[in-house]
Amino acid sequence: MKAYLSISILLAGILSAHFAMAADMAPAAKATQVLQRIRVQGTEREMGMGIAEFAPNAEKPRHKAIGPEIVYVLEGEITVLVDGAPAKVVHAGGSYQLAAKDVHVTKAGPAGAKTIASWVTVPGKQFNVFVPR
Repeated sequence: MKAYLSISILLAGILSAHFAMAADMAPAAKATQVLQRIRVQGTEREMGMGIAEFAPNAEKPRHKAIGPEIVYVLEGEITVLVDGAPAKVVHAGGSYQLAAKDVHVTKAGPAGAKTIASWVTVPGKQFNVFVPR
């Protein structure tokens, strides 16, 4: 009887820890849909433009881009968390910009969000690079 009770307590503890951790994790945002890329004449760079859709409370994990970008919020709201700066909430109709290599997280509000962005990158290189804590 004591063995069953111990196993039940252990299982309950594991399950409650799992659910607590899952509740803290925001859903991941979808990958940005690239709409267009064009070469920047006289350089080895290209500009890109894309749309990103975020489910409610979804986020793009901590990362940095290899080039600058500007983002316009079409729908909902985005919270931008740049390392070393206060959080910035941007509502539909607003925009924000990020310098190359700004380490940041972007999170959608409770209604989700949709953004359109333009960026400068090096052709053939990954634009966003994950940055662990």
